[in-house]
Amino acid sequence: MSLFPSVGRKQPRLRLAWTAVVFILWLGVFMHLVPFYIMISTSIKPAVEAMSMPPTLWPKEPTLVGWSLIWNISDIAKSLLAQPLSRYFLNSLVMTFGVILLSIPVTSLAAYASSKLIKGKVARPLFIFFIGTLMLPGIVTLIPSFLLTRNFPFPLPVPPNIPGTDIAFPTWRIWNTYWAVILPAGFSAGNFLLFKGFFDGIPDSIINAARVDGGSEFNIFRRIILPMSIPVYAVTTYFTFGGVWDSYLWPLVVIQDSKIAPLTLAIRRIADAFSYAGTTNTMTAIGASSSISPLIEQGLSWNGLMVLGLLQAIPVFIFFILAREYLLKGVRIQGLK
Repeated sequence: MSLFPSVGRKQPRLRLAWTAVVFILWLGVFMHLVPFYIMISTSIKPAVEAMSMPPTLWPKEPTLVGWSLIWNISDIAKSLLAQPLSRYFLNSLVMTFGVILLSIPVTSLAAYASSKLIKGKVARPLFIFFIGTLMLPGIVTLIPSFLLTRNFPFPLPVPPNIPGTDIAFPTWRIWNTYWAVILPAGFSAGNFLLFKGFFDGIPDSIINAARVDGGSEFNIFRRIILPMSIPVYAVTTYFTFGGVWDSYLWPLVVIQDSKIAPLTLAIRRIADAFSYAGTTNTMTAIGASSSISPLIEQGLSWNGLMVLGLLQAIPVFIFFILAREYLLKGVRIQGLK
């Protein structure tokens, strides 16, 4: 249903309101696209032009020197990183898909149980328990989560003793491993609300009919609920992918080994190195010394940083294109009467 009815849309007041809404929407689209356009145009500018004032809207002399950082990293650029960029890219993929493979099934099954299986007095306290983490800012749980990676599954500085003995419970040290990012993200309260809201809209009569036919709860979920829930799975998977792929603070805390560091840490390390060398400072670049000039000529400036930023954003954009059909549908149930 349209925001404004087609009948009477030509009336002056309604036309003015319609024009205002359209203008605001297009302004929002423009404001979202301008930064992305600046990143693309800067990535194909020479370093000197990228730092020129006033900035140019389109490069006068387009060049791919910044993009050469991806496939032909120079010896100077290699010294900034302990591993090639492809290694950091692969680490991000492992962490992201690891979280998806763990978090989405766990969260969806918990939401289905809360929506369709658990009834009575325990239903409400259990629901509050699941969404309780939404009440806490992420920074508050940073230290307990860090301790959890040191003495998994206990978020304590020292593991407790087995009752009645002086022997400590066995623990698993997942700090500085892929699991330090994957396991703490095994459940998402935000995705739980999306799943539960979707499952609440599925009529109980469909599930009860399958139970009468002798279907087990797992088969009912696998053969009936899961095919009907593809839109909400697509939405939650996209949100999880984007959140883990772009995460920076948590990997910075728990990942120290460059061999398993994600791409976000590598990009930040390169950006700090560029700033320290003076290749992103306009005043320094104008009077570039003999030590800085080779760096600028090789794209180790704002043009190279924009390339790295686009490289970080491309997988999320590709994932959106692949799931756009279900993302646009949202979490509405299709085909139920």
